[in-house]
Order: sequence, then C-alpha cells, then structure tokens
Amino acid sequence: MRTYFLYLSLLFSITLFVFDLSAQHQPYPVHETKSVIMQDPYLIDPSETGMTVAWKTDTPAHSKVVYGKDGEELNKTAENQEHGLLKVGTMHTVRIENLEPGTTYQYKVMSRRVVKLNPYWPAMGEWVESEVYNFTTFDKNKSEFTFSAITDIHESNQRINTFIDLIEWNKTDFLVHTGDAYHYLSSEDQVFGSFLSSIAKGLKQEKPLVYVRGNHELRGPFARNLFDYIPIHEGRYYYARNHGPAHFIILDSGEDKPDSTNVYAGLNRLKEYREIEYEWFKNHIKTDESAQNSPFRIILMHDPRWGWVDEENDKWTEVANDGKINLMISGHWHRFRRVNPGEGDGNQYPILVLGQQEIALVNVNEERIHVEVRNTDDELVDEFQIGRDGKITELKN
Repeated sequence: MRTYFLYLSLLFSITLFVFDLSAQHQPYPVHETKSVIMQDPYLIDPSETGMTVAWKTDTPAHSKVVYGKDGEELNKTAENQEHGLLKVGTMHTVRIENLEPGTTYQYKVMSRRVVKLNPYWPAMGEWVESEVYNFTTFDKNKSEFTFSAITDIHESNQRINTFIDLIEWNKTDFLVHTGDAYHYLSSEDQVFGSFLSSIAKGLKQEKPLVYVRGNHELRGPFARNLFDYIPIHEGRYYYARNHGPAHFIILDSGEDKPDSTNVYAGLNRLKEYREIEYEWFKNHIKTDESAQNSPFRIILMHDPRWGWVDEENDKWTEVANDGKINLMISGHWHRFRRVNPGEGDGNQYPILVLGQQEIALVNVNEERIHVEVRNTDDELVDEFQIGRDGKITELKN
C-alpha cells in the first residue's frame, strides 16, 4: 500500500511538472474589454529626481506610466511593482524615479484590465490610456520660482475653484495645501469628490500638489487609507524638498488634542509618532546640507503652534530658530494672521497663518521671498518681503 501511494505521489509530481512546462508556452486569454479611467491623473510628491502620478480606474487593472523628455519619444516606462508583483486594483500610484532636475517630461498613464486573477493564465483585458501631459521636476539651481498655498478647504469645491482661478498657472510651479482638506474621512468617494477631483482638475495633470496633513485628516474610518491616495515616497508625512533658492521642510502637526482625549477612544498614538518626527526635524536641521546652506528655509505645516506636543511647543520653536527658518506657512486657525518675529511664543521667523478665505502667492529668488495674500474676492490682504538677512519689508499700503 505504501508503495502504491508513493507511486501516485510521483505520478502527480511529474504531471504538475509537465503541466508547468507546457503552461509557459500557452497564451493567456485576452478579452475585448477595457477599464475606464474614472479619475484623471494628478501629480504629487514632486522632487528634483522624481514625481508620483496617481489615477483611478473603474475595474481592477495593472498600470504603468510611459514617459520621455519633452520633445522626445515616450520611450521609458515606470510601473508600480511591490515585492516583485505588479499591483492590481482600481487605485494606481506610480513613482517615476531617476529623473533630471529642472527638466520637463511628457507622460501618459496606461491601465490594463485584469478580468480574473487566476493562478495560471490570468484573464486580461485591453489597455486604456490617457492623453499625453507634461510636468517639470524641481531644481535647486533655479534662480527664481513661484508657488501658491491654500489651507483648510474643509470639502469646499467652490473655494478650490475660486482659488484655482486666482493663480497664474504659467508662472506657478506647484500648489501647496497645508491641511484640513476634509472634515473627516469616511470613504474613497469622499476623498475624490470632496477635494482631490477638484484639485486635479485645477492642476490640469501638469502641476504637482504638495500636500500637508491636517488634524482633521486623522479622523474618520477612512483616515488610515489616505496615504494610498496622497503617498509620499519616504513613507511618512514629514519630509524635505529643494526647489530654487528655497529648502522646504514639510511637517505633520498631528492632532490638536492629546491621545488620551476620550473622543479618540484610545486609538491615537501621536505622542510617540511626534517624538520620532521631532528627532528627525532636529537632526535634519543640524545635518542636512541644503537646510544649512540654502538661501531660504520655509516650513509648511498645518498648526502654527506645532499641534499637541505635550506642552513642549517651545522645543520645536527652538529647533526652528536654530535652523534659521525664514518663513512658516500654516493654517488651522480659520482666520488670517501674520505673526512677525517676537510676536508669538519665541519665534524668530514670521508665521503666515492663512484663513479659509485666503491664498498666498509666493515668489522666491536668491535675494528675497515675496509674499502676496489675496482673498476669495481677489482683494489684497497682505504683502511683504523677507530678505536674506531676515528683515521684513512691508509692501501693503
């Protein structure tokens, strides 16, 4: 009997081996069906050598970005493989790496429907592809640039559209949102319908979004999924970027109440998270070459008072002072205020707090930062310059 079972086992193994060899030469089925691109591409996480392209399809697919330098063929491909497997789903984020600074690239996104993900011969559909768009990478050697900043949209597509119309896009390199895009997060439909779709439409698939997380983005059943839609390639919400004469430090100010607050039901661990972030911030200021040597240093953050850090706000301010920060741009208060050096809690740098009705238009060259703040009625709210010596020049009459 034992010999009989050994014989059957051997026969089964040989059959599988022969099947596997023959399977390698069999065509997989391709059906005449395509996914539909439900959310047009949007650009996030820009850097000098990379860009992330995100979009959504109606059915599970695997995807890629085909790209090339402006004026040349689209002869390169970036894919979203993870651990050796191409991702299959309806949300697609593809990071393009090894790009050249200050260079314009053309790109299009392509998705191929996966009809059924069988272990052998997955059933596939046909490719769908977008139009061809372009983007330009960051460049620390650029002598001058302009960006715009808004905050606390709180799901107002109308305000997004108003701000988009106030921006001269041919002169603007990117858009910053400093947090609280949402009231709280409940679903994918809300992620797109209450913010991202309007932002993507305004950016026209060609200008990137620099996203800063606000405290409201930590709330709701879908808060733990947000990173899938606005990923940062470092894998965290705090990081740094260089562009032109400015070094940007993007920080995550977390919640505005301690973890023990009953409304969080013990599910927050921001104390530990923020301690790790603080050590990164302190080390970055001390060791990063661009943080030390760039003409200007700009912090982008949601809460101008650093969020809830167990009443240790002063140590964060001290690091910013030691790092010779030239400007902080934030929100959270829902009203406009400029806190000049010495007018806050020990800050030696100006803090620009945007309200819900304001947009900052910021131009940076090697000699100064020029800031113009306008409201949704296109009225001038504030205008000033910051020199390399830190001196503020008032320009609003």
